[in-house]
Amino acid sequence: MTDLQQEISTKFSKYTKDYQEYIKCLIRGIQIPINGRPEELVRQIFIHFLIKESGLFPDIISIQVEANNHDVEIYKKQNNNNFKPHQSPLIIMEVKREDVNLKNHYNQIQRYLKKSGCDIGILYNYHEIIAFTKKDDQFEINHLKSLRDIQALILQSNNNNDDLLYFEKAQNGNFDSFAYLIRKYGKYTTNQVVFKVKQQQSQIEGYFFNIQGNKVYYDVCGKYSQKQQNFDYQDFEKLIYIAY
Repeated sequence: MTDLQQEISTKFSKYTKDYQEYIKCLIRGIQIPINGRPEELVRQIFIHFLIKESGLFPDIISIQVEANNHDVEIYKKQNNNNFKPHQSPLIIMEVKREDVNLKNHYNQIQRYLKKSGCDIGILYNYHEIIAFTKKDDQFEINHLKSLRDIQALILQSNNNNDDLLYFEKAQNGNFDSFAYLIRKYGKYTTNQVVFKVKQQQSQIEGYFFNIQGNKVYYDVCGKYSQKQQNFDYQDFEKLIYIAY
């Protein structure tokens, strides 16, 4: 398993200053001191693989480092600027230094996954890659043979979470697609849903959507009223965007 990792580590651009060795993080764009921080070197091997070797970045995934107290988060890349709802990570990665027993961190990664609503987690210490995949409210644990196995997990998770087709249909006036999206993304204030109804010139920004019979109820963003606004489903004209 280490052949690819050893190959990647030889490609790093390192330099030494004042007896300290540095490496540049490909995501953060900053120089990171790695003396005394062996887990950082492990993280940079993984990041280098995602960016330079996997073929997934930047068209299929986006990457965040040290976000939400997680070492690395991998997200589905949104290909439509008008459809950027809040999303859970596809994968949360926790890196450990080479001598760490990963079994001691099973509870940690599972806690992170449950809190974030994420279905796949990875523990990685250079010598071992352990994947946690959610199955019926439990986590299935598998030992991976290579970083390339993570590539397959990302593609599988990415394919199972694509609402862009529904969004495009709702943009073209399909109410059923709009109803699906507001049930999923418009129930709370997490996302702002902008749409138009017939006979009304201005667009509407709403949240707290609720469908009852042939009526759609919602609150207008930034306006507080005890009574929700509503429109008949046949008056729906088009969805404009959904954004976090």
